[in-house]
Amino acid sequence: MTEKFDLFKDQSTKWYILGSMIALEVLVSVSFLGYLHIEPISMTFAYIPILITGMLMGPAESTVVGSVFGLISMGKASASYVMAGDRIFSPLMSGSPIKSILLSVGTRALFGFIVGLLYRFAKKSRRPDLWIGVISFWGKSVHSLLVFSVMALLFPDLGYGIATAFSDFLSIGNLLVMSGTAAIVLLIRRALRSSPYKRFEQRMSMLKNLQPAEQQSPNRLLLISILVEFLLTCAVTVYFVGRTRYMLEQNGIDVSTAILSDLFLLQTQFLVGILALMFLLMVLQVFNRRYAACGEYEASLDTLTSVWNRKSFFQRSDQTLANMRRNDIWHGYFIMLDVDWFKQINDEFGHPEGDRVLHDVAQCLRQIFAPIGQIGRLGGDEFAILVDQPVAQETLEKELKTFTERVAELSGPVSSITCSIGVLMLTSPASIDELYQKADQLLYQAKQQGRNQYVLGA
Repeated sequence: MTEKFDLFKDQSTKWYILGSMIALEVLVSVSFLGYLHIEPISMTFAYIPILITGMLMGPAESTVVGSVFGLISMGKASASYVMAGDRIFSPLMSGSPIKSILLSVGTRALFGFIVGLLYRFAKKSRRPDLWIGVISFWGKSVHSLLVFSVMALLFPDLGYGIATAFSDFLSIGNLLVMSGTAAIVLLIRRALRSSPYKRFEQRMSMLKNLQPAEQQSPNRLLLISILVEFLLTCAVTVYFVGRTRYMLEQNGIDVSTAILSDLFLLQTQFLVGILALMFLLMVLQVFNRRYAACGEYEASLDTLTSVWNRKSFFQRSDQTLANMRRNDIWHGYFIMLDVDWFKQINDEFGHPEGDRVLHDVAQCLRQIFAPIGQIGRLGGDEFAILVDQPVAQETLEKELKTFTERVAELSGPVSSITCSIGVLMLTSPASIDELYQKADQLLYQAKQQGRNQYVLGA
């Protein structure tokens, strides 16, 4: 890998991760994991996924997750059975819809933005782990400070103020929660620097080298699955609420409009939680499928040079030739080459230096021919390239000249590296074995004529 790869910034995976963090926030917010009810209001741990998102991704993403937290808390506060202190979070229950939206959604979105920004600065500091731990420890207090400050500003009659946010600061339970939050975030950060994660990230980066068909992109299937699940969730919610109402009425219980609304709200929360859990499982399957695909891709590469190994090169070349035959369009070239006097390089400088030469030659081949064809190492110092693009002969000769010049400029104990090359033009249907034999003959001619040159034939 020559370029830095960040799983959380890669466009093909970022949306899966953000979706997972939203699903985690939903799951926490609608379950016992996210709330502890203490009069007169509820304590919440649902801010923790916001902190994790801010640390992993950034302020924009943590703002989104914070907004989701606010929307869910706003919906939960709309039930008739909630505590009096919680009703101000609901536009339906507070009597001041705009104020409730600002309190419920606005404060959580602002919290997400602030912690995401603080984490960004912390990562650039000289001691990032220390500052990330500090931000995570104070995350709960920052969240409480924002919520209670806005409550004091928008709903002053309730008697809450900034001091309320720190009323239980020194309690053992509060300190344990704050310390636990910092520990969770730091453990996740440490896990991202572990060898298993680096291996996982390296495999995910290999997807950039896969062909579109090999990526087995689940995006469309995943979106369809989510849509189907959403529609089924709506159908199950309506059915369950209707049957519950019928059951209660059959047992002599009068179901008022308020009770029916609460039943619908509770069932919606339950099914939204299930939907979030299913989404997390889907994403897990997506990454598992990608990881397996990358493993197959890695197994098809030559371990020394990272080009296709012999078996994979011939299989892919067979597929390309079959497409040409099917479309009755023949263009391109089959190129064979090897390093001149490679045995002497191994004997004089040792096999490690010989391996370095092969690696560097393969790098030159990838830089020049990867955009227009497939490259494989057939064994030893022998390479093959199937140029499957309509490249003019003058252009190909220019590319071959560039390749030989770059090989000659390779630095190391070997003062001069040259290659002999056989180039076969594709003009009529042929199998990969036939192309190999003809190109190998042209390569032999290049060696017979003095090496360090190419021979073109048809």
